[in-house]
Amino acid sequence: MENTNAEDIHAALSWIIEILNRHHIPYQIVGGLAAQAYGATRPLVDIDLYAPLEKAEGVLDEIRPYVTRELMPHLSASWDLVYMALNYQGQDIEIGDTTPTPRFFNHRDGHWELQAIDHSRSNVVNIYGVDANIMPKDELLSYKAMLAREVDAIDLKQITDADGN
Repeated sequence: MENTNAEDIHAALSWIIEILNRHHIPYQIVGGLAAQAYGATRPLVDIDLYAPLEKAEGVLDEIRPYVTRELMPHLSASWDLVYMALNYQGQDIEIGDTTPTPRFFNHRDGHWELQAIDHSRSNVVNIYGVDANIMPKDELLSYKAMLAREVDAIDLKQITDADGN
């Protein structure tokens, strides 16, 4: 479900980032929110991020009341990963675990790709009034081009348009 309420997005984003930072868990925002950080304007469906959850027991304990999908494997036409879902004040959040390296399906070339998240390459961008670690723009563009879903094509066009290209 799309959320266009900036206050809900701000509340959820600041909440999850504060918890991750307090527990010293690196993270990287990906997906639609990362696309918005670089100029996309389509409404946000959820806050997608990756974090190594192997040593995140404190985080998992703290977010447990908001869990809508337990941390477990997921395999679809586009992803092979371990993730969990939360809902904080009406905003959906999905956290992919980078402890086992997630994969996504490259629909452009027809094969699975490892999604190795390098937290040290994150760009800190202020979005919805929160400083957040965002997937580097070049990685996001490449990732979305390979996923090749309709929403990815929209994001790619909007980011390119925002760049003036």
